[in-house]
Amino acid sequence: MSSAEEESCKDVQEFVERVIRDCGLRLEVKVGLLEDGSVGIDLAGEDEGLVLSENGRLLYALNHLVNQVFFRRMKGSVAFRVDCGGYRSLRERELSLLAEKAAERARTWRSKVVLQPMPAAERRIVHLALAGRTDVRTESEGRGKDRRVTIVPVEPGYDG
Repeated sequence: MSSAEEESCKDVQEFVERVIRDCGLRLEVKVGLLEDGSVGIDLAGEDEGLVLSENGRLLYALNHLVNQVFFRRMKGSVAFRVDCGGYRSLRERELSLLAEKAAERARTWRSKVVLQPMPAAERRIVHLALAGRTDVRTESEGRGKDRRVTIVPVEPGYDG
């Protein structure tokens, strides 16, 4: 890791620790570079449950905040990924499985399948999980926290 990367990781760690402390949460923060070149921020401790409640709403909000604060500083060259107790990788696997099952349902029933509302990062996972399929397409619809993915079968005669 270069000295610039080390300094950036240190700045991110101090920022996240300050936010966590100001929120009154009991969590430890570890920051490091991930294999894909992004900066990983891992949270662990007594208050993991609070961070992960409501489908990780606070986790995603903190991720968004970190990206907004540091994106300009890093000139858009680095992405940041906040995780807590391995939640995000587990959730990605769950969402990919959910997407595949919903796609099969849409194809089999020849009707749209509307998923529950989810944050943008989770909708992206669903879209990517089904991007290679030719028998269904995905769309996001709704506004704000009610935005959701709809999976539509692609076949002759279906106007969906």
